[in-house]
Amino acid sequence: MTKRVPVPEGKTLFYRKADAPASRPTPAPAAAPTPAPAPTQSDDAEDELLEEPGRGQTRQTAIFLEERHLDWLDDKCREARRNGGRAVRKAAIIRALLDVALGSPIDLTSLRREDDIIVRVRRGLAATRE
Repeated sequence: MTKRVPVPEGKTLFYRKADAPASRPTPAPAAAPTPAPAPTQSDDAEDELLEEPGRGQTRQTAIFLEERHLDWLDDKCREARRNGGRAVRKAAIIRALLDVALGSPIDLTSLRREDDIIVRVRRGLAATRE
């Protein structure tokens, strides 16, 4: 299992806090950086990932997950490849979970704490099955 680097509490990766002073600009490099080589197509079946045609436009965002969430996603990706199955991206699993949630009556108004979200999501998903 891959060891992931934890993000220290309160540490931002991409954005500085609004009240933090702007840092000094860094000097321009003497030469332009060389571009990385383009990835090559592999004939290996494990590298072939399921892509759903007709999906809407996507955009990238950073979402921080706990180790147990990432482990579960890794397990599901491995499970999909077992017994001759095709590889599935973690993002495809997350999108499928969100699509199910989008079709459910999940009410997140008047939450008191973050733990209440789980209860509300379960209630909304259960209402869909009834």
